[in-house]
Amino acid sequence: MSYSKFIARLVTERRGVVWSAIGLLAAACVYVLATRMSLDSEVLNLLPGKFTSVQGLKVYNNDFAQTRQLTFALVSQPDDTERLEDFAPTFAERLRAQPWVTRILSGSPMETPEGVRDLQGLAVPLLLNLDPVAFGETISILQPTNLEARLRRLHGEIEAGSPRPEFELRLDPLGVVAPALKPFASNAGMQEGEPLVSPDRTMRIFLAVTNQKSLDAFACQALMEKVKAFTKSASAGWEGEAPLQVLVTGRSAYVAEISLSMRHDIIVTLLGSILLVGAVFFVGFRRWLPLLGMGFSLLLCCLVALALGLLIFHELNMVTIGMCAILIGLGVDFAILIYGRYQQARSEGSTHASAIAEAVSKLGRAIFFGALTTSVGFLALLLGGAAGFTQLGVLIAIGILVAALFMTSIFFLFTRERSLPPRHDWILLLVRRYVRRMLRAPGLILWIALPILLILFAIAVSPRPRIIFDASTKSMEPKNSDAGYALSTIMAKMPTRWEPVIGIVRAPNEEQLHQDWQKVEAHWRGLRDRGAIKDFSTPAALALSPKLMKQNRQRLRSVDYAATRQALETAITQEGFSREAFAAAFQLLDQLQAVATGAAPIPDWRKQLPVSSSWWFLVDRYFAADPLLTVGFATTNRPVESHEQKEQLTRILPVSGVPMTISGWSFTLTDLIPWSHHQLILISALMAFFDASLLAVLYRDLRLWLIQVATLILGVGAMIATMKLASIPLNLLNVLAFRLVLAIGVDYGIYVVLVWQSAGEVEHDVAGVLKPVALAGLTAIAGFGSLGFANNPTLSGLGIACAIGLAWSLFATIFFTLPAAAAADSKSVRSGRQESRKGFLH
Repeated sequence: MSYSKFIARLVTERRGVVWSAIGLLAAACVYVLATRMSLDSEVLNLLPGKFTSVQGLKVYNNDFAQTRQLTFALVSQPDDTERLEDFAPTFAERLRAQPWVTRILSGSPMETPEGVRDLQGLAVPLLLNLDPVAFGETISILQPTNLEARLRRLHGEIEAGSPRPEFELRLDPLGVVAPALKPFASNAGMQEGEPLVSPDRTMRIFLAVTNQKSLDAFACQALMEKVKAFTKSASAGWEGEAPLQVLVTGRSAYVAEISLSMRHDIIVTLLGSILLVGAVFFVGFRRWLPLLGMGFSLLLCCLVALALGLLIFHELNMVTIGMCAILIGLGVDFAILIYGRYQQARSEGSTHASAIAEAVSKLGRAIFFGALTTSVGFLALLLGGAAGFTQLGVLIAIGILVAALFMTSIFFLFTRERSLPPRHDWILLLVRRYVRRMLRAPGLILWIALPILLILFAIAVSPRPRIIFDASTKSMEPKNSDAGYALSTIMAKMPTRWEPVIGIVRAPNEEQLHQDWQKVEAHWRGLRDRGAIKDFSTPAALALSPKLMKQNRQRLRSVDYAATRQALETAITQEGFSREAFAAAFQLLDQLQAVATGAAPIPDWRKQLPVSSSWWFLVDRYFAADPLLTVGFATTNRPVESHEQKEQLTRILPVSGVPMTISGWSFTLTDLIPWSHHQLILISALMAFFDASLLAVLYRDLRLWLIQVATLILGVGAMIATMKLASIPLNLLNVLAFRLVLAIGVDYGIYVVLVWQSAGEVEHDVAGVLKPVALAGLTAIAGFGSLGFANNPTLSGLGIACAIGLAWSLFATIFFTLPAAAAADSKSVRSGRQESRKGFLH
């Protein structure tokens, strides 16, 4: 028994068995979704992971504490700057009091008593980490004569009216804190390039670290609900002439927006696709039950694809939400084709079962090859190396193959013996008229359509107008993003020099980390002195050496602490200082003595800083949650914009023997732009080669093969020209649309040409397949076009680009492929005219 007859018998005589199998399959898929559903909202997973720059960006984005940092900005009108200054402390206190805030930074920590006290707590471990020469010079200050001379000098400067010695005594009463903190302070000075007040003083920045335990989508949504409630009440008491604007940005803000937009995109794109596709199907066939069957089959395809995707990948990226809308737009093609052929058989007098068998027999081969080319097109996304699009490609490839199977089997459960085609099919009537005129005068149609396609192709290959390529981060932000608006507003009002290049170093132990950063520090200092880079900052001051600290601890025993303490008491009395002001000095002497004698261990500098200390904002800039994972920053002489700059930095920044990953967003873009061009040209060329090879095997006719290849070229050319003329930009990811258009657009030609080759009655058979092909093309365009409503610009841009490409592919198939084939095959034309007189004119 043939496959077509087996399917016909199964769906007409064994309906209960089929429904039982469907129920088991659906239950298994729902179980997988309910127990394993996990969504990945990481935008960087949409980028190719093969580049070390992308890998470094992921590490920096995921492992460093800045991921739990929110940036708040208060924005006032130019006339309200004084009120903004007065209101800022109130806002800072309200922000600090929030239960979800661990610490905030509203100004320099050196300007607060708490900041000075916290910094003094780092003195002992940083003192012990000084190099031998600097350590020797520092502890020499503790000699009684040197100590007395220092206090005498400071007293004289105070008497002379200088304010500096008072600050020095407050920070460093003993004289050893400042030398110990000098390496640390040099890095703290690097923060001056990131001020907290805009130059026009209309914006104040507040940094807050949250206490959220997880960065998953649900935790970020819950946090941002609290943040929004706070921002609504935070400006209470503001008395400015205009309302005070409170902006918030940060990773949690972006994740919350992206995850919420995912929910919006799922609903909008899926409903949009269902409504558009359903409308096209109903207009074409005017039947509700098959429309319901098509929707049921497509829903089952989505369930199977998502369940298999979770079993394969364990976690699905946010971009896969577009899978359902795309699958609906493509999978319905098979339903339209098979149902169109089924209706044609019924209108010619076939029974229900025989019409099913004939539809599967006549179009099963074309549907199989159509599903194959589309699946290969989406599987080609694997070549890009981007995890999100790899998942998208695999899921749609699975869904398309399953759709081809379900539409040639399960779909027919929703057709009935008593349901006959409508008597007056105006779409089929129009198609028949077009086919009849096309067969009679193919040259006339070619003279109209071919110049349009050639002009558009000329525009596509011409250097003017240029196609827009958007390589900015905005191309991956949600539309109307509050976090994106806040960031762009902050950057506009407070432009930094430019984004630094980051160097990530992971070491196996503390000693190796110290040695690595000492080498990097010396090397980068040489680069700066030679003018190769503009500036740099590293965690070298806090990458402590256990070996060096142990050696310096031994040298601390040489200090006569009793004599030093007595000299300090004498100098305080002689110079008239308050002993209470030197309480920190005596406490530090006690700590040094305890460490030197072994009565106390060397303090861990991380435990010396309170959790609420503002100095953590500087520490977290360099250290991840794993203290052996660190990052340094190199500011280049000009923004990194070219691959040549990137290659040069890759050569000069690393240090021999130090494993370092060089990254940064601008740095990474220099890898991604060539990659996207490679995707556009090479991978699309491979897809075109696959299409051409498959067509050669299918057609085995050089004339038809050349016509179909020309159709593909002209369709893609018209797509590029349209994007140029409409100023629709390409971005790093929607360049994938070209290969998808090649994969899907070729199917329309395959459906038509295969019927053309095997047609006994050319006009009758071609008209019978052209109607479902046209409807299938419209549904695919509707499916991709519905993605244009997505908030995610990646999905939106991909959907719009594919919709444009498929529209031109359908146009070229109808108005170029068919008349070109008719013009090249005069025998078929004559046969069609004879059969037309015998059949359609009765």
